[in-house]
Amino acid sequence: MKIEDAYKEFIPRLQLILAVIVITIVGYVISIFVDTTPFSLFSNFIVGLTLSYSLVASLAGYLYSPRFIDQIDKIREYFPQSTALGIILGFFFLLFSYLSTYIGFLTFFLDGLALAFDVLLTPLIFRGISFPKLMKEIKVGIKSDFISFLILYVLALLSLFPLIDIIAIPLNAILSYLLLKEFYPFI
Repeated sequence: MKIEDAYKEFIPRLQLILAVIVITIVGYVISIFVDTTPFSLFSNFIVGLTLSYSLVASLAGYLYSPRFIDQIDKIREYFPQSTALGIILGFFFLLFSYLSTYIGFLTFFLDGLALAFDVLLTPLIFRGISFPKLMKEIKVGIKSDFISFLILYVLALLSLFPLIDIIAIPLNAILSYLLLKEFYPFI
């Protein structure tokens, strides 16, 4: 299973969590100020951007260099793509928060699903693969290794909890890369 490979790759690279910690703290501080203003609508986008930047930093640390400054440089290099993914994720968080009055606690699982697809999209921003082709390959990947996708989904759910996200986000980024590497050997 790919989760075993992801775990084996993650343990020697524990310094990946440093960038996630810094990005998460900055995101929480910004959210505190945004939540207390009339702009609290934007807090969903802040969370989406924070998660997206954390995923890009984790994956950059895994693929290129685990040094903190190199991870931040990769965020700058892929800023438009990671920002777009973060805004889309934030939009889904916003949409699901409005649906919470109708479906209650199920919004948490929908948030996790949106984050799981964001996690799957993140490795491909480094290579510029088209979205329709990606969706087709994700379907094939889910059918061929459903257990790994289920674990990716559970890790996405865990990434929504403070403190647990510090470990879950980098592990999730590595797992998504390993899952997609099977279909795109050039990644």
